[in-house]
Amino acid sequence: MGEEQTFVDLRLSLEEAEAMHAALEELLEGGYESSRLEKLYRVLGWRILATREGSGLTKRMAELAREAQSLEEYEVARDRELGPILDNLESGENRDP
Repeated sequence: MGEEQTFVDLRLSLEEAEAMHAALEELLEGGYESSRLEKLYRVLGWRILATREGSGLTKRMAELAREAQSLEEYEVARDRELGPILDNLESGENRDP
């Protein structure tokens, strides 16, 4: 049988969460390689996005973030929504000559 996970609820102000996210990003961009750190960065980004309102694409991504029960669920939904948009942006006719 697998070990049961224990979860920690953590409340941060948006400002604190964004500062932590930026610090994690600096570590990752500075060459610090860690799959755990990368996942923490992604989880924090997902939860920050869930607090956003916005309009257009930002609003839709925030809605997906709020609806998702896990990071993985959010990333699948995000990729499903963004896939067609990114494909169009990356097409040859949208590139600079």
